[in-house]
Amino acid sequence: MRIEKQHSTWGFSLEGGDKCNKDDMNEDDNAGDCKTSGTVTPVWETTTPPEIDSNMKNKQISNSWSVGINSTQKDMLDDDAHLKVSYSPGKKGGNFGLPLGAKLTVPEGLFGKKDSISCQVAPPSQRWRHSPVLPYYEHLTSEIFILNSTVHPLKKSVIVRIPYYQIDSEHNEINVKGKWKDEEEWVNVGFLHKSDTSSPCIELEIDRLGVFVVTFTPKKETFEVTTQGCLYNAHMSKYISVRVPKKAAEKNFQCAIQITPITEEKVKLAKEFYPFETSELENVSEIIDLIPNFQCTFRRAVSVKLPLPANVEVENESANTDIAVLAKLESGWELVDTKYRFTRTTVTCDVKSLTRFCVVKSKPDRKKRMAAAVSILEGRCEMEKGEVMAFINFQEKTWFLVLECFPKNKLDSKIAEMKEKGFRHFKKEISKPEEPVDNKQHFRRPPTIKTKSQNVPVEFEIFDGLKWTFNVSDDLKANLDSDYMENKDLQYYKHLPESLRKFVIEPKTTEERTLIGAINLTPVGINDQKVREASTMALRIEVDEETVKAYFHEEVIPEEPEVKKEKPNLDLLRTPEIKVDKPTTPFTPKFKPLPASVMERLMRTSRPQIIIERESKAITGKSLRNLSKYVPEGLTLAVHLDLPDSTITGIGFDAISNGLSMADVTYKILLYWKRTRKDKKDLAVEMLADALREMGRVEAAHVVQECHKNSKEVTPEIYSELLSKMALS
Repeated sequence: MRIEKQHSTWGFSLEGGDKCNKDDMNEDDNAGDCKTSGTVTPVWETTTPPEIDSNMKNKQISNSWSVGINSTQKDMLDDDAHLKVSYSPGKKGGNFGLPLGAKLTVPEGLFGKKDSISCQVAPPSQRWRHSPVLPYYEHLTSEIFILNSTVHPLKKSVIVRIPYYQIDSEHNEINVKGKWKDEEEWVNVGFLHKSDTSSPCIELEIDRLGVFVVTFTPKKETFEVTTQGCLYNAHMSKYISVRVPKKAAEKNFQCAIQITPITEEKVKLAKEFYPFETSELENVSEIIDLIPNFQCTFRRAVSVKLPLPANVEVENESANTDIAVLAKLESGWELVDTKYRFTRTTVTCDVKSLTRFCVVKSKPDRKKRMAAAVSILEGRCEMEKGEVMAFINFQEKTWFLVLECFPKNKLDSKIAEMKEKGFRHFKKEISKPEEPVDNKQHFRRPPTIKTKSQNVPVEFEIFDGLKWTFNVSDDLKANLDSDYMENKDLQYYKHLPESLRKFVIEPKTTEERTLIGAINLTPVGINDQKVREASTMALRIEVDEETVKAYFHEEVIPEEPEVKKEKPNLDLLRTPEIKVDKPTTPFTPKFKPLPASVMERLMRTSRPQIIIERESKAITGKSLRNLSKYVPEGLTLAVHLDLPDSTITGIGFDAISNGLSMADVTYKILLYWKRTRKDKKDLAVEMLADALREMGRVEAAHVVQECHKNSKEVTPEIYSELLSKMALS
């Protein structure tokens, strides 16, 4: 029995028209609605042409993917076929829609008639091919967008708007990572946050294509501590402050503030899993990090003010014996046993070092047991109840398997969704055979007693980045055409809609009987024995005998009837006599030569010569990003660049509402100024240099002019080198 390779890549089709609303585009876009000049090419690369039901053509694109390996089954092709789009913008360029609500703006004159640009979103089952390796505190919050073009490198910058999934913006901040074409290293990419759209998104202005993804990290706030003391009130929370007395520190250092929230659901979940350690806990605040850049013990006590837990207020300071402050030291969480000073919503205590803190409310006289409770909560901030299931669709000659991980609260909806597509589900099981009984009174050892596997419901927790290695065993195996042999990992992405792997399975032998297969999952990188045991599982898959017989059943091809040979008609083979005339001399017309002036007039083109002007390297996106770090006075620079007052006011309010740094404000102003300039070479550089001189930044103006003169981008190295030369001269 031979199974033909049925490989499909991901295509795209625009649903409900291919125009975008003008309100969704940039305020400074010259074009109105999104247009599709050129062609839109849906990409299908299958061995068998897809047969899509007419009802599916009007189906809207959503942020969920269905299973799709066999291109002849309509239930497998709901969304994976819509994750790639290709355009031929032509010389006019324009605005174009990309998968999942992303958008692309191509400037005029960038592409030729035969050039094209494509965008593909990595499907959930193929994220492992493109996903970057992130530190533990950084998480994906968007799909992975892969941009390619026949033009490389780009002569002008294109604008790409990428959507991302909503995050807790109060405690986290977004970042954009990119991997340029023909490079292996991921780097941070400068971006603009767009708040004028219905869904959150970011905007990139890039002249190089590659792979891009939006991530987020916890917000951090830093402040300086000197030997002369310090009083710092945090901007992240008005309830946090640090007072360092004079000569308490041996030397100057920096300290970072970071807040990790603990929700009521997390506390409830911790009490379910660890009732003994958390039974005395009533309420808890956020976990607050006050981390210096080097470990130090203060000579004098430092006062730290922290917020009380939510819904906890203090009226009588002397009666609050159930509120405690805990600090994390090298030995673990410990109670801060000093005198507390309360306000209605805060508590202040004295410490000898800065570290991680947490404020808890316990039952009366149970403060000493809070260290164990906070230790449990600390490790469970990002955990939630999860489920891993196998879904199988049994076609006559092909068996599709989807291995998926998702939160437990999505269990019923996920089963119903997959059932509509023709899939059966298999839950995880734990097999516990009884141990053999060794009776020493008998000379012979009794036979081992084997029992059937028992279904033991085991609830376990999942967190972003949790990964399992898995294998298909027993009576089933994975088809070699699947990507099973390339990667045997299943990873959970908490902030993305789906985390799954899919491939084709088949019988290991040719026996036509009931098959019992298994998918064994083992967690990766978990040292906690209890958590590791709860996350280690096996999914038992049973295939009935009728399904197996249908798989091996060979279709009978009817024999074609023999065709009787007819005798050839010999008369048709006889060639008639053809009269051949004598060859005649061909007539050669004579042309009168045209004068040189006429030939010159005919050969002269009426089109003016097209001169493509490239922008100066001193004002590329990378140069402006580096320059903004050295010129943080963005609003002053905007005045000297003669930008409208309304634009300056809008950028200022946008910076305040989004918590942007001064360097980010300068970068946004420089990008806006650059877009409004038709000339992006000598005149633009001179205008920028004059504005920098007028505001007193002579060294920055000199760097911009020197980089323009030498056709180099502004980099930290060049900036430092030119400043050194100016200082010596």
